[in-house]
Amino acid sequence: MKRILSIMLILQVLFAFLPAGFADQSYQNAVIELYSVDGFYEDGVGNRETYSYHVPQINDNTPAAEELNAEIAKDFGERVETQFKNMEGGYSLWSRRTGWEAFWNGSQVFLLITAALEGDYTEYGAYGYDFESGSRVTNDMILKQKGLSEEQYLEKLREATTALFDELYQPIPEGVETSLSRDSLLGDTLGWLSLEQPIFLNRFGEIETWVSIATPAGAGRYDHLVTVK
Repeated sequence: MKRILSIMLILQVLFAFLPAGFADQSYQNAVIELYSVDGFYEDGVGNRETYSYHVPQINDNTPAAEELNAEIAKDFGERVETQFKNMEGGYSLWSRRTGWEAFWNGSQVFLLITAALEGDYTEYGAYGYDFESGSRVTNDMILKQKGLSEEQYLEKLREATTALFDELYQPIPEGVETSLSRDSLLGDTLGWLSLEQPIFLNRFGEIETWVSIATPAGAGRYDHLVTVK
């Protein structure tokens, strides 16, 4: 009996120090996969590629879950289907990896989906769902939980984005003629920020989103995750 009590006490202590992103046993199998495929492919001209496609779904029978699942299937499942068609035709793949992570905040789960595209470009999608209420978790709900107004959030987002921009920025080499400068690129970056951009709570319970960072070359802008503190 003493041994059982000791084990229970140890477990209680361990659970007390688990991060906010941990899901208790009540929500196991709450997230399933629409696609779960890994493999190797050689296209019609001999290019050899590995691929990995994992697209999640909320495992709950509510209108909100059905709506979220349909949105996820459209945003990321259709892309996977396109790659399957490319394989059937012997064409190259322009997206080789789609994966996801689940972050828990009590009964709320936040799904972060990442798709790797050609040109080192990454696309993100975030979807929040509350199993207790059977409803979607919106940006407004997250900001309310964190006690932030829209103005306060935008100010913190600008600060975090500016810091990320400065971390990633590489000065334009001397001798290269361009109208772009650090200030103009930063101005574009901050100009793209929006309250409509999905946000989620990460494993530490912090607000996280992704922002487009302007660059003087390549695609002209690349998305990066940023934590808003």
